[in-house]
Amino acid sequence: MKHRFVFFDLDGTLTDSEVGIVNCLEYGLQAVGAQIPDRSELRKHIGPSLYDVFAALGVPKQLHDDAIASYRERFTDVGIYENKLIDGVPEMLEALKLQGRTLSLATSKLETFSQRVLEHFKIDQYFSFISGAILDNSRLHKPEVITHAINHFEADPNCIAMIGDRIDDLKGAHICGVDSIAVTWGFGDPTEFNHPGVIGIADHPSEIMELLK
Repeated sequence: MKHRFVFFDLDGTLTDSEVGIVNCLEYGLQAVGAQIPDRSELRKHIGPSLYDVFAALGVPKQLHDDAIASYRERFTDVGIYENKLIDGVPEMLEALKLQGRTLSLATSKLETFSQRVLEHFKIDQYFSFISGAILDNSRLHKPEVITHAINHFEADPNCIAMIGDRIDDLKGAHICGVDSIAVTWGFGDPTEFNHPGVIGIADHPSEIMELLK
């Protein structure tokens, strides 16, 4: 078994969090008096670090912390639950565990929020570790969270596959020397998937097991 460890992105890969994230982005933008784009435009920004998202949406750097604080204010008790599990994800996670693989989360979402999401959807038991962003901003971007998970397991990058829906997941994996699988049901565009290190593209969670063979 080459890919003994499988790392997963969260938003757009395991859950469809569009409604909650877009609502919270609107809330954060409104709080700092920034222009609010169409919701279809905001959807394109789901995935990266919130600092990168608000920068891309034109929020001045000095207002990033305020925008993020407002985003998280709404997300903490409301936006986090404006979310749904992707069909087929629990069965896929169960099958991977039965194959003897070790699963970890590798997400740009705060670790505290990520843990709550996994528990809410009752899939936390499948994951041995959660690597996500932390409040002191020392771990924000995908290469950093992937590296944190690699170091936790003391794993050989050649034995890891990263599963994600955005270019950030695929680039981050490649930077870390990790293979990746792109999923088409998330927030990414197919043009993002032509990246070094991508060993396959899945149209449904059930296809991931076959691609890992």
